[in-house]
Amino acid sequence: MSSKNELMSKNLNEELERLEKFSDIIGTALVNRNGLLISSRLPREIDERRFGALAATMFEAIETATSSLEFNQIKNLTVEYQDYQFIVVEVDPNTILVSLIDLNVDLGLILIEIEEFVSNIKKIIQK
Repeated sequence: MSSKNELMSKNLNEELERLEKFSDIIGTALVNRNGLLISSRLPREIDERRFGALAATMFEAIETATSSLEFNQIKNLTVEYQDYQFIVVEVDPNTILVSLIDLNVDLGLILIEIEEFVSNIKKIIQK
């Protein structure tokens, strides 16, 4: 791996770690639009590859479902499960961020943190 890729990977991991310090975020992953993992800080009990593929598939499905609407730019996708929820956000046309969060949280605060994170990730990817 080249030193440029190593530096980018290190910076991405540091940003994921910083986002995790927000108390209600359980884990995060950066995934390409095909569902392949770029970087992940998910709990061990979660199959990262399946989680990434699921998030990418769901995000693409909602984009397809809304493509005929004039307001089809998806800002985020939130999925709620029995014990937790996750948020999928587009970072750029090739990358999505998936954040696994506690069920009963203030989504507004988390979305603010995620927006800042996405801004930082874009800067790292574009270097």
